[in-house]
Amino acid sequence: MHQAHLQQIECLLTLAEELHFGRTAERLGYSQSRVSQLIATLETKVGARLVERTSRKVGLTRAGAQFVKEIRPAYRTLLRTFERARERAMRGAVEELRVGFTGMVYEEVTSIFRALRERHGVAVHTHDVPLGSPFTAVLDGEIDAVIAELPVHESELTVGFRFPPQDQYVMVGADHPIAERESIDAEDLAKLDLLHRAGDGPG
Repeated sequence: MHQAHLQQIECLLTLAEELHFGRTAERLGYSQSRVSQLIATLETKVGARLVERTSRKVGLTRAGAQFVKEIRPAYRTLLRTFERARERAMRGAVEELRVGFTGMVYEEVTSIFRALRERHGVAVHTHDVPLGSPFTAVLDGEIDAVIAELPVHESELTVGFRFPPQDQYVMVGADHPIAERESIDAEDLAKLDLLHRAGDGPG
């Protein structure tokens, strides 16, 4: 299947509207000979005459009319895709954001995700990352950002938005020595056997 250059398709679609080589050339900023060359090349790739040209008028052949009818929607879709991409590039925006996390995604986080979609049209896809390897996926480009505990001192990473601190909880079995206590402090935690991180994360 031959691939037609975008200029050739654009030229044919414009000619189909103008039905005049001079006006087509003026509209596209080409010379008339360039328009003729683009149409001829496209006809060669398609394998059929697309344009009928006489001394009195210019028109599409049946094959040309059918081709224009079929190619125009795809061409418009392509233009819209380029335009959206250009607008996003100018805004520095994306349509999808891949975010990793190492713990629970709580309300402060989900409210940001909702705002990204509702206000900016950005869909957030969450990915669970290992507790012991919180940065591997973002450094490898598999995700765009990661929600992790501070501090972060990785030279290849930038700390951006900081979510407000949340209440911390300790979950233990019902028969654990501290199960009946209302609260504990850091010194108490230092005496307990806690989670052991396994991975390449910094100590």
